Amino acid sequence: MLSFVNLQSYSLHATNGNLGHIKDCLFDDQDFVIRYFLVDTSNWIPLSQKVLISPISIKDIDEDEKAIDLTLSRELVKESPSIEEHKPVSRDYEELLFQFFGYGYYWIGPGAWGDFAHPTELVDHPVDDETESEAQSGIVNHIRSCKEIIGYDAVADGKVIGQIRDFIFDKRTWAIRELIISQSQWVGSGDEQHIDVQDCKSIDWPSHCVEISSQA
Repeated sequence: MLSFVNLQSYSLHATNGNLGHIKDCLFDDQDFVIRYFLVDTSNWIPLSQKVLISPISIKDIDEDEKAIDLTLSRELVKESPSIEEHKPVSRDYEELLFQFFGYGYYWIGPGAWGDFAHPTELVDHPVDDETESEAQSGIVNHIRSCKEIIGYDAVADGKVIGQIRDFIFDKRTWAIRELIISQSQWVGSGDEQHIDVQDCKSIDWPSHCVEISSQA
């Protein structure tokens, strides 16, 4: 398991050099799965270009060195479709990105990663003409920022019981397993509660709050 707060100190490594540090993670607020790492590549790409890297690209995770090795080269990442940091990730952009890397679409199939249990399996299943015809371009997706939700109120039975401080996720499937809430603004304060993501009933983005089941 990994936490979002700790992951921000991790660096991403291409097959031929360092890419940069993880600036944010983007998650699917329907499936509660990490879809992308937002990487700050300003140390080697001009104009502080931000790029999205999918967990599909992960080769290995070294928790001791706080490093994630990828199957991609620096050149391939540099040429990939960029995105403005504060703009939403559209399905049209996702199709463009996945076609560029030659990955299968995670949104076609019954699971969080389509027909597969783990994201890396989509490397060997690029989109073909038949799959392309199944995809629905322009539909609304549910990609949101992990950073955005940090600090949101956690509400149970109409009462604020704390604020969202961190996420815990599975490093193989990148599914979010737990939300960490606390009355303190500091992670590790001692009053933290670990809430199973299945007890998260809804996220009210306009009101900046997460509704938690009273049974949690």
